[in-house]
Amino acid sequence: MNFSSKTFLATTALVSLAFPAAAQNAVPLNEIIVQGTLASSVQTANDLRRAAPNSKIIIEAEQLNQFNDQSVGDAIRRLPGVTFPRVNRSRDIKLRGLGKEYTQVLLDGRPIIDGDSSRNMEVDRIPTIFVERIEITRSPLASQDSQGSAGTINIITKRNFGPSGGGISLGAGHVENFGTAGDASGWTGGQTGPVKYFIGGGYQRRLLEESNNTYNYTGAAGTTPNRATIQDQKRTFDEYTALGRFEFKANDVNTFTVAPTYLKTEERRAQSENRTNTAMTFVDRNTTEVRNRVRENYGSYFEWAQTHNNFVSSKIFADVQQAREDTARDSIQTSYNATGIVTGVVPGYTFNPVTLTRVAPGAAVTTQWDGHTFESGMGLNRLTRGENDGGRADGSRTYDIREDVYYGYLSDSFSILGTDKLTAAVRVEHSNTATTDFRGLETERTETNLNPSLNYKIALAQDTDLRAGIARTVRRPDLRDLTPTVRRGGGTPGDPDTRGNPNAVPEKVWGADLGVDHYFYHRLGILSANVFARNFEDKLERRLTQGYTGEPTRWISDLRNAGNGNAYGLELEGRIPLRMLSMPNLTLWSNATLIKTELTDPQTLQTRRFAEQPDAIVNVGLDYYVEAWRTTFGLNYNRSFAYSQDILQTGTTVNTLFNQRTEYNALNRLDFSMKIALTPNASISFSALNLTRPLFRTRQTTYSPAGVITNVANYEEPSHSLYYVRTSFTW
Repeated sequence: MNFSSKTFLATTALVSLAFPAAAQNAVPLNEIIVQGTLASSVQTANDLRRAAPNSKIIIEAEQLNQFNDQSVGDAIRRLPGVTFPRVNRSRDIKLRGLGKEYTQVLLDGRPIIDGDSSRNMEVDRIPTIFVERIEITRSPLASQDSQGSAGTINIITKRNFGPSGGGISLGAGHVENFGTAGDASGWTGGQTGPVKYFIGGGYQRRLLEESNNTYNYTGAAGTTPNRATIQDQKRTFDEYTALGRFEFKANDVNTFTVAPTYLKTEERRAQSENRTNTAMTFVDRNTTEVRNRVRENYGSYFEWAQTHNNFVSSKIFADVQQAREDTARDSIQTSYNATGIVTGVVPGYTFNPVTLTRVAPGAAVTTQWDGHTFESGMGLNRLTRGENDGGRADGSRTYDIREDVYYGYLSDSFSILGTDKLTAAVRVEHSNTATTDFRGLETERTETNLNPSLNYKIALAQDTDLRAGIARTVRRPDLRDLTPTVRRGGGTPGDPDTRGNPNAVPEKVWGADLGVDHYFYHRLGILSANVFARNFEDKLERRLTQGYTGEPTRWISDLRNAGNGNAYGLELEGRIPLRMLSMPNLTLWSNATLIKTELTDPQTLQTRRFAEQPDAIVNVGLDYYVEAWRTTFGLNYNRSFAYSQDILQTGTTVNTLFNQRTEYNALNRLDFSMKIALTPNASISFSALNLTRPLFRTRQTTYSPAGVITNVANYEEPSHSLYYVRTSFTW
């Protein structure tokens, strides 16, 4: 199915939802008030969406927790344009089908440092129970960090600064083919005199299976066996979370805020891998590995806000964080001959500690004058990362990185026609990145970027808004990709060695968004369409080649600036309560993102789409509230479309090119939920997730310069269902 046909199908699905919405003006109906907390959650989210000066998608906690997802990652999967690499992974968000490196993830407006070197935290570490809402920013403001070319996801935690109260939640479930998962959490918040407070804490156990099989073949037809690996891998996560926010209003001028965070994840991965001989007739090696990883992050956000008068306010703030990731691997590698007799046993142990710090002071001033709102700010984001893995002889995990980003910005918001708002801004960022590898070799790079932005919204009608945005953003390389040392893999096309590049230049990305939002039924319903375009300069991608210094036959993947490219697409969204059919408590909803990309490689001169970018992502669902039972039923179908592409690679001989084809199948997921309001303050919910259990398959075919198949690698990874129940009580 090509891009045009997918566009037609997705548009048809959304337009079909629009006809009932249009009927609200044609058929007079009595006013019907929909009961249930889900409906009020939708209204609140749409109110916030309308009030924003730039293009956003907002989902409130009730919608987010509808399917009993343990982690934020699984819940975000149902939002427009969100997908994840592979079938079992909900930690690395990809917005609009672009790579995870183009999505910026924030917690309460600030990045949380994580052991992951891609600059973003893995969102599956955040329990959904502590989330108040999630905002997806399509077009950024100057006050935001310039990363997030595809978009920025801001996870906003609970505040509950109203009357004193609290809540507790208990959950348990069964992960198919694995075991029992569960969670327990509690929070309290309110106001005592001049102090507003929120304190929350919780524990959850998540279970994740990432078992997979890889089959390698050679020969002109790609049918001659060349080893296989059968891997059983199960991960257990014990996660502890503590969040707080304290606001002290000293007087009418001064307010002080402290917001501490603590996240800890203890991961145990039990893995057994059988490798066959070349002919795939017997197992010649078994590797059993137990990996224990501890990730811990603690820090706090500090702010001193001042309201000087009715026109001028300011704030001084600082974000201070420290984190560690300690990974211990204990393994035994056993070799066998054709008759199954043990021929060798090799024990192994490595310990890889990672330390990270973030110090980010800053200040901002907001001034209102003659219909204009001026905002200016400046600050520093300092990030350090150090790894020290003495167990790796290649030194690939021993390095230190320090990155300082100095920034300043200025914006002006004002109305031209009275029903509109224009926000014009510019942000300047100067970065200095210093890398020291295991040999003590230092590399330093500086970069200055001027990033303007323009956001405009206008009310076309009482319930219809038009939004447009233009902004320049950057994408900085993965921190681990800045060290030039070689990390050994299998040395094959399917599992190559990897190498970083300290001279990699950050990408510069121009983006444009244009969209219309129409609200109806007191903002319970919405129809939205948004077109977007991105222009990438010096796009970063990995290149596969055979042979490097000292290893003429091994395959290696290294980072490079692969040229300039473009991405454009269409985002559709609809949420339609079926009032015109006298079914006000039945709501149909859907979203679809369709993407087209193009890149011209300066080395191969090939024009192609971006690597591993699907054409479309679609969600279709329904919510049905049965008032007599005080029960809400939910159903969601998620589809990420297939991918297939030929990418030319450079060979070891000058001016020699070879082709590599990568294919993977479409993924279909079905989730079901049921939530019962036992009392106004107590509820119980049930869910059955991933009922379709999709099998993820990839096929990677490598050709010689003459077009003859040289290698084929087939990979498959199954997935399993999760059945969960959770009860909650608030006061």
